[in-house]
Amino acid sequence: MTDIEWFRDLVRISGGREAHDPQPLVSWIDEKRAETEFSAELIPLNSVRSWKQDPDSGDISHESGQFFGITGVRTSARGLREVMSWDQPIYTQPEGGVLAMVCEQTDAGQIRFLLQAKAEPGNLGMLQFAPSAQATWSNLRQAHQGRRPPLTEYLLEECPCRLVYAAKHNEEGGRFWRKSNSNRIILAEPGALNAEDLGGLFCWASLSQIRNLALLDNYLNPFVKTIIAPL
Repeated sequence: MTDIEWFRDLVRISGGREAHDPQPLVSWIDEKRAETEFSAELIPLNSVRSWKQDPDSGDISHESGQFFGITGVRTSARGLREVMSWDQPIYTQPEGGVLAMVCEQTDAGQIRFLLQAKAEPGNLGMLQFAPSAQATWSNLRQAHQGRRPPLTEYLLEECPCRLVYAAKHNEEGGRFWRKSNSNRIILAEPGALNAEDLGGLFCWASLSQIRNLALLDNYLNPFVKTIIAPL
C-alpha cells in the first residue's frame, strides 16, 4: 500500500487556509460553456467515420486497431442479479488509460489542484470539470494523429515532479470489459505550471472547492471523485 500520509498532512494544513466556496469555479466554467464552440448530435452508427464493423462477428472497431471496440458478452449470474442470464454489447479496451490530478503547494502552504474543463459528446452542459490529465494510452501514443494531450510530460515523468500515489481502478464493469485505469496524483514543482498557458480551459481549485462541486449537478465528472477519494 502506498504511503501518502505525508501528503494528507499537507492537505489537512491547507484545509484551514484555502477557499471553500465553489461559486467562482462555477462562474468560470459557465463562462467557458457560453463561449466555447462545441456541438454533438446522434447519427446513424453506419455513418460514423473511421470505424468499421466486422462482417462475420459484427464487432465494431477503429480502423487504426486502437481506442475501444464493441463486442458482445453473455453473462450467467445465478442468484446474484435480477435475472439468471443476459446478453449485451460491451466496450473492449484492455489497455486502459491514465487519469491524473496534478497539484502544487503554494507559497502560502495551500495545496491546489489543476482542473480541466473538458468537453465530451455525452456531457450534460458540454464542459465539465475533469482531471488535469485524462488520456488512454492510445491518446498518449497519438494514434488519433493529433496533438499530445495536455500535461503528457507529467504522465510520462518527462519533467520534475513527485508521484503522490498511483492505483489501478476498474472502470464501470457494466459497460467495459475488464478495463482498469491508473489513477494518479502528481505533485508539480511550485510555480512550474501556469493554468493560462495551457489553452484557457484549466483552472486551479482547492480540495475543499472540489468537494463542494461534487454536491452540484453536472459540474464535476466522476473521474475527479475517484482520484481524490484516498485524500
